[in-house]
Amino acid sequence: MSLVPLLHRIRKRLSLDQDPARAACETVVLAEAEDGVRLQAAWLPGQLDRVKDVQALTSHRHEIDRITASRVHHVATKAYCLRDCLLIGGTLYSRGSRHQMLHDRPPLAAVVDRKIERAAFVGTPVSDLYFGHYLVDDSATALLAGDFAPAYRPFSHRHADWSHPAAYHRMMGIDLQVTGNVRIGEAWVFQDIGMTRDRRLRFQTLRERLRAQPSKHCGHGVFLVRGRSGSQPRVLRNETEVAEGLAARGFEIVDPARETAADIVRKLSGARVAIGVEGSSLGHAFMTLADNGALLTIQPPYLFNNLWKDFTDLMGMRYGFVVAEGDREGFDASLDEILRTIDLLV
Repeated sequence: MSLVPLLHRIRKRLSLDQDPARAACETVVLAEAEDGVRLQAAWLPGQLDRVKDVQALTSHRHEIDRITASRVHHVATKAYCLRDCLLIGGTLYSRGSRHQMLHDRPPLAAVVDRKIERAAFVGTPVSDLYFGHYLVDDSATALLAGDFAPAYRPFSHRHADWSHPAAYHRMMGIDLQVTGNVRIGEAWVFQDIGMTRDRRLRFQTLRERLRAQPSKHCGHGVFLVRGRSGSQPRVLRNETEVAEGLAARGFEIVDPARETAADIVRKLSGARVAIGVEGSSLGHAFMTLADNGALLTIQPPYLFNNLWKDFTDLMGMRYGFVVAEGDREGFDASLDEILRTIDLLV
């Protein structure tokens, strides 16, 4: 039985804890920090007037910066080596530091009866909650993790209902083992959030592997159905109307909640434009769009969030949005506005 989590909480209250960067016995800079300019997003006049609120983890100022041609700083990508570690409840402890990889707080004490000599860990509290980050962020980090040690991620009960990750990992050639509470002689963890050239190359590798899978066609348009899926409700009340209108114009309709990963990749691969309600399902599109493709998001008026623009900017893709009208319970999007915004993108 280990009481390390409890002892760390005491250290934290006494301001004696430290972050993994300070506790690391070795730090490797994999990509230097970079400065750049964002691409201008596409939207119709009056769209921003409909924005009532933003998603909890962002701000109005940040979203305006994202969608306009503003300057942006991308932090360096780094690997940290920690020695004599304990992984308990998805949190890695080493020499007074903690590195949390799951959303829930770890237990105060736990039984640890297994040891791994070397491991490179993948996962964040955000990717534990949201499938899109799991698919996109964690897959990119897994590519570099394997260069340091066998790649692992902590076991999470939240992923029990996610049917797509294993199949995606097979298609992308990712070998990511899962472990519960364990001792580790040497553990590597990563700062891998900067949209650097190195990260772009890794996304390019993953996208090429997926697009090497059998596909239905390319250069087409795709609409991703959301329904009531997702960790955060975003109900497009006229989704059927929008889907039927787009299907009548030749768009492929994809329902990730009902289709296998192989079917999703087959239908999305090489798409010229992908459309969907803002959320994790757009990760499917980002990983499979044509290199010069475009992503159009339908934005809930009370959850305005252009996270995926960070990714499309990195890959040189176009990005646009339509702000729906409604309330926190549900909203409606104009098919005409969607079509006119597509015209701005392609």
